[in-house]
Amino acid sequence: MDYDVNKVVVLSDDLGNETEIEYIDSGTFEGKEYALFMPLENDDDEVIIMQYDNVSKDYDSFIPVSDRRILEGVYETLRQKYAPALAELDEQTGEEQ
Repeated sequence: MDYDVNKVVVLSDDLGNETEIEYIDSGTFEGKEYALFMPLENDDDEVIIMQYDNVSKDYDSFIPVSDRRILEGVYETLRQKYAPALAELDEQTGEEQ
């Protein structure tokens, strides 16, 4: 899966309903690849974590994740990925995490 950050992705469900979401990042948890998205029409800090499922070479497929353990694991994986940058930013601004 190779997306640019902030790329708008259109998801289509089995009924043909489309939803636009923004790709934020991806990471691997327990050997599977997951993507972090944010709805374009988002008034709160909601994010969507979906498992990448390479079932077709013609298009990318994502499976919604509902397992709380996986959601927390993926979130923690991505949080750790950005921890050094966030710590450096906090150091520059004089804030603590």
